[in-house]
Amino acid sequence: MHLSLHSVGGFTGPAGAQTHSVDVERLPAADAARVRALVQALDPAHLPATLLKARPQSWDFTYTLTIDNGAERQVRFHLDAAPPPLRDLVEFIENT
Repeated sequence: MHLSLHSVGGFTGPAGAQTHSVDVERLPAADAARVRALVQALDPAHLPATLLKARPQSWDFTYTLTIDNGAERQVRFHLDAAPPPLRDLVEFIENT
């Protein structure tokens, strides 16, 4: 499984865009198990394509997560509108 997280926004706007990628197969076993559990909790097949705030602010970050697990699934979201497993996954990917 491969995960890619693209973030844009904040005070730096498009100039501060960042992309983080994680190849789950290359992670230590405990981390890989944690990531797989978070992805399973998200249920990617039923995850909406967008999870955006009704009234975003200009400084809000917008994230795009791509999950490639044989079939690619993508979700665009604001962290404030994301369910807990998605927020935990963002935290893990950004700190990896």
